[in-house]
Amino acid sequence: MKRVLFLILFFSLAVSAYAQGPTPVPDVTAGPVPDVTAGPVPDATAGAVPVTYVVKSGDTLYRIAQDYGTTVEAIAAANNIADPAQIVVGQKLIIPVTPVAAEPPAPPPSPNRRVHPVRPGETLPSLAFRYGTTVLALRELNGLHRLGLLVTGQELIIPPPAVPTLEDRRFPPVSIGPAPAVQGQTILVSVQSDDRLDLSGVLSDRPLSFVPEGDLYWALLGLDALTPPGAYPLDLLAVEASSGDRITMRETLTVTAGAFPTYNVVVPASRQSLLDPELSRAEREKVDQVLAGVTPRRLFSAPFSYPLAGELSPTSPFGQRRSYSGGPVSGYHAGQDYGAATGAPVYAPARGVVVLAEPLAVRGQAVILDHGWGVFSGFWHLSQIDVMVGQEVERGQPIGLVGNTGLSTGPHLHWEVQVRGVPVDPVQWTKESFPEPESSEDGRLDE
Repeated sequence: MKRVLFLILFFSLAVSAYAQGPTPVPDVTAGPVPDVTAGPVPDATAGAVPVTYVVKSGDTLYRIAQDYGTTVEAIAAANNIADPAQIVVGQKLIIPVTPVAAEPPAPPPSPNRRVHPVRPGETLPSLAFRYGTTVLALRELNGLHRLGLLVTGQELIIPPPAVPTLEDRRFPPVSIGPAPAVQGQTILVSVQSDDRLDLSGVLSDRPLSFVPEGDLYWALLGLDALTPPGAYPLDLLAVEASSGDRITMRETLTVTAGAFPTYNVVVPASRQSLLDPELSRAEREKVDQVLAGVTPRRLFSAPFSYPLAGELSPTSPFGQRRSYSGGPVSGYHAGQDYGAATGAPVYAPARGVVVLAEPLAVRGQAVILDHGWGVFSGFWHLSQIDVMVGQEVERGQPIGLVGNTGLSTGPHLHWEVQVRGVPVDPVQWTKESFPEPESSEDGRLDE
């Protein structure tokens, strides 16, 4: 009986195996088996919403793709376009737009980067040859398809040159001085380029305005005497006229602390009323309005001369921290004071145009000269004014006489230099020349 049952069971298993067929063997030539626990692979076109767009004058597939958040390849595939560069005005395009979640803000542009807008007829090989790089480097850096199709207007990041080229398109040389800079100094930023540039820049949060002179571009910046010491980023943006390339560059300016003493000014009782904050504020607003102008024409050259002749008697230095009549420190001295007898001639330190010549309450009899480029000289506490507004004066020309007017404790000259609305050390302007030295003079006038 047992023998009969065993034969029946064996026969049943054999019939079942034959009905199911042979056990499948994995095809090892097909590559790895997908991980089914990871979920289905998303369809690139799933969820795409077709939008109809009519081509306008100046359009390119690259710009249209940017506007709709898609790709050139996707638009070309949806419209059976063989050559992405061949679209015509009035043509209707189906734009596959896929709704996506909001992306985080893009990181700031990396420093020292060149971006080239593709022009008609340019190819990856021609651009690689021009910039001394390789097609592979261009393709990988810009995430291009292996065919490397380019569209007019498309912007390509250019990698640093691997080999020298005939055009040698490097970043323009940048110079910053003095470096490191001391609080209250004037900073000169220069960029050299044989190509015409549209140049702008920002030092920390202060904008830079460049003036072209030959193959050099210059920008002056006043460093406030209260600027905290540290390292500050200088970001430059240049657009080359010949290539259209957009170049970003970053430098660093280090600021060090100045040796500024603290001094308590004892104001005579007869002039205590001049400490009225409202009086000072109204006068400051008037002067600041005059100093806010920027004349693009540079009138000055060579180092400034001193505004007084003979041996100088410096009294209160620039940057001196000040309190008044025993009160708390409320600011700093924005100019350089020289002791001198009442009636001593005051001379223009450089060529300029008179933009203010009148008595003021706090500053006394005052003259302001505009030297161009946002550089001004101010002369306070005069006893006499010898120039008038609109008059152009030359270096060394008398402009007034030393006095003791306004908020002053004795006969002296207060000489102030401002650059782009910021008071700076006037003595620096007698020792350095902006933009470059043109003589070996020490800046002193002969008696």
